Amino acid sequence: MNKIPKPIYMTADEIDRRVKERAADAHALPDGPARQAILKEVAQLRMYAEAKRWTESPGLKPGA
Repeated sequence: MNKIPKPIYMTADEIDRRVKERAADAHALPDGPARQAILKEVAQLRMYAEAKRWTESPGLKPGA
């Protein structure tokens, strides 16, 4: 299994790329614990990307 870079240091676009890579990995596997673990990671990464976009949105910037 690949070491996962800490998502908090990645941009939302980098996280999205990681999501696509891991989703492809999951779809290549048969149903089972390994696939479920990857799908769980994908879900977490999607939440990180969404949170990144939300915190970087113009409405949350000071003075906006």
